[in-house]
Amino acid sequence: MTRLLIWIFFWGLVLGCDCTKKPASYLAAEKKTDVAYGTFPSSKMDVYLPANRNAQTPFVILIHVGSWVSGAKEEQTPTQDSLLAHGIASANINYRFADYSQVHYLQLLADIDSAVNFCINHAYEWSTKKENFIMSGFSAGAHLALLYGFTTSRKISAIIAESAPTDLADTAVLNYETKIGMIPVVEEMVGEKYVQEQPLAPAFRAASPMYHVTEIPTLLIHGTADYLVPYSQAVNLDEMLTSKNITHKLISIPGANHDCNINVSATRTMIYKEVVGWTLEYGK
Repeated sequence: MTRLLIWIFFWGLVLGCDCTKKPASYLAAEKKTDVAYGTFPSSKMDVYLPANRNAQTPFVILIHVGSWVSGAKEEQTPTQDSLLAHGIASANINYRFADYSQVHYLQLLADIDSAVNFCINHAYEWSTKKENFIMSGFSAGAHLALLYGFTTSRKISAIIAESAPTDLADTAVLNYETKIGMIPVVEEMVGEKYVQEQPLAPAFRAASPMYHVTEIPTLLIHGTADYLVPYSQAVNLDEMLTSKNITHKLISIPGANHDCNINVSATRTMIYKEVVGWTLEYGK
């Protein structure tokens, strides 16, 4: 009789369960803003997590524009919103600005690494992946995305770089940046002075993604009329990646300036489509 009562109780629980409830594994979308990932005042990130994510959900690290000396993560918020709408996780980061004293490209890369490490350490809490991040950036952020992706020991699954400086050891480019008044920010980032007709400091080459390429699928987007970062920078990196048989794609935007005509609706839609497509293809 006791055994019969136990079975009746057990089946009563099973049949009486509320089967309309969502599975325990369901996760709602989340937006976490100004999350501190390090000890510097600038060490803040916005983290967007899509609904029902898991360890296979693509995760993008976004790095903002600003010539290495200005800017803010909010400039990448529209891209972050687009990624979230397509079920992609992302961390949109601020970082220290370069200066002539102590903060140069190595320190900026260290900030990015701290942000990636923070995401790794919170992967269980967020139900996100611990490796195979995608690095993405615009202009100075694109340069850092390339340089970090090509030089880090962490496993990076893909890179997306829009309007990226790629070869800062190209004296023709340095002379052009001098002409348009941009050489001071290059010097601050590199940590060395550029003097025409004098030997180039090794740091200019060390800070150039061109000389560190490795086998990471890389998407390049660049306007053919870019007045700040010559279009040739994208073409030369494209040729380097081709010579090494590395998966990549160069999207050239005819007549577009440094902003890639992002404010033109059709162009913006095309760019976001390419970014999302690259992320979904290589971000697993």
